[in-house]
Amino acid sequence: MDGQQKHIGDVFQQEQKNFIHYVRRKVTGISEMDAEDIVAEVFFNVFNRADLEIHVENLTAYLYRSIRNKVVDFLRKPKPSISLDQIDEATGTTLLERIIDPDADIYRVLQKKEVQERLNSALLELEPNQRNVWIATEIEGRSFKELAEKWNEPLGTLLSRKNRASKALKKILDDQD
Repeated sequence: MDGQQKHIGDVFQQEQKNFIHYVRRKVTGISEMDAEDIVAEVFFNVFNRADLEIHVENLTAYLYRSIRNKVVDFLRKPKPSISLDQIDEATGTTLLERIIDPDADIYRVLQKKEVQERLNSALLELEPNQRNVWIATEIEGRSFKELAEKWNEPLGTLLSRKNRASKALKKILDDQD
């Protein structure tokens, strides 16, 4: 790591909470996760460009300006929405009904229905962005690349949301036992 990258890392470490607070002040009702994603994305972009011969006189001000620009981008893009009760035109079933195997014996059907209800309940506890990514990848079988293009989201953000969603679902389902 060169000197400029180290300097960027040090400034980010010192100012990270302030950056997140700044994002939360600019966007009413933004989740902590989205605020962290915006700050992380700006840091990632600036850190990866640190090797360029561009000298930034006031790095903190530059980072705040970059975060402000990313907030504007965040506010402009449409928010994806996936309904758990959305009916798939091809199969005529809802997303959650796809989990159940109709060929299983009655015990398995009841067991899967219970799992479906627990999963449905747990999914509703997730933040909408996490829930949308988890459903799209796990239930609908879509790729992260496809979602990134369709939702105009960075691939890393979607991966992060899926990871957080999986951890939260595991915790929620473990707590239900």
